[in-house]
Amino acid sequence: MRGHGPGPAARRRRARWARGRRGRPKHGWDALTDTERTVAELVATGMPNPDVAAQLFLSRRTVQSHVSSILAKLGLTSRVELAVAATQRQAQP
Repeated sequence: MRGHGPGPAARRRRARWARGRRGRPKHGWDALTDTERTVAELVATGMPNPDVAAQLFLSRRTVQSHVSSILAKLGLTSRVELAVAATQRQAQP
C-alpha cells in the first residue's frame, strides 16, 4: 500500500510550476529580470516609456513589453500601483 500525498514526480512538477526555466520565481520582485528591475525603478519615478527607452537604449515596444511583464509578475494593474509598490519595497529594512 502506498503512502498518502503526492509522489516525488508530482512534487517535482509542482516545484517547476512555481519557478520558471531559469530558476527564478514566477511571481513577485524576485521574478523580475535585471532589465525589468531597472525599467520598474524608472517607471516608478514617473518616467514615461519613451524616456525609459531612450535612457536604456531600447525600443518603446520593448519597454512596453517589460512594463506589461512587470505588472503581471507583481500582480499589479497600473503604473501608479507599481510606483506605490516600489516605494513600499524601498522603505522595508
